[in-house]
Amino acid sequence: RGSTAGITDGLRGHSAVHYAFLTLLDTLLSTLVISPLVVCYWRGTWGIMDVYVYPDNPGHSGLASLASGLGGILVFTLGQNPLARCLHPDRHRLVYYLCSRGYTAVFGFCCVNSWRGAWKLLDLYTGPGVDVVIAVTLSAVVTLAGARTLRNISAPPFAIVTDRREGYFEVPTMFKYGTRETWLYVLDCFFSVFVIGTLVVFVWRGFWCLLDNYLFPDRPDLSALGSLAMGYFLVFATFATQPLMKALVSRIDG
Repeated sequence: RGSTAGITDGLRGHSAVHYAFLTLLDTLLSTLVISPLVVCYWRGTWGIMDVYVYPDNPGHSGLASLASGLGGILVFTLGQNPLARCLHPDRHRLVYYLCSRGYTAVFGFCCVNSWRGAWKLLDLYTGPGVDVVIAVTLSAVVTLAGARTLRNISAPPFAIVTDRREGYFEVPTMFKYGTRETWLYVLDCFFSVFVIGTLVVFVWRGFWCLLDNYLFPDRPDLSALGSLAMGYFLVFATFATQPLMKALVSRIDG
């Protein structure tokens, strides 16, 4: 788990030039390969749901996605400890790999649907008007910041998870209650999935709608190219300044 593809993990003891080269390779792989593939998966799954799930009824389609998506994520969040106990590569390697990859496929499908459901219902009931979009987005940002969960709006290439066996079935929750405190654990899972997860969608949709409204609104092709160029510029600028920010934070922390 980390912000890049993991090529540089454990290599800090090697030469500075070697480490810098691997860091660059890691950044390029995360930015130019992994991130576009994630977008392709999300767009493809989203589009399939548009075609097959109540295509003529946006309200029913959104509700179906929201229910299946959030419900599935809640089940996986509640069941993360039993899954980790039952599936381990040291006991049944083939079973572990088959089940873990199947788990990821289903989990990914649920994630896309939870986003699609919340997004479509917002489109349906609030619309793309700038005033409403700004109000909803700012409310979500302030709430996430107040709950100290604003980092959840990050996505590839800034947040990439590799398929390592350590913590494979772990789903972080806000309050981190254990299963011994049963009801608190259930409420923690419910709050993390239904509240925090949905607020993240509100933020994403808000900025997406603002770009639709202001970045070449009459030229979808230029709007897409502008978003792509702006996104990659910010990504590479962020990665380039990462060492400086790390040094600055270390100095501040002492």
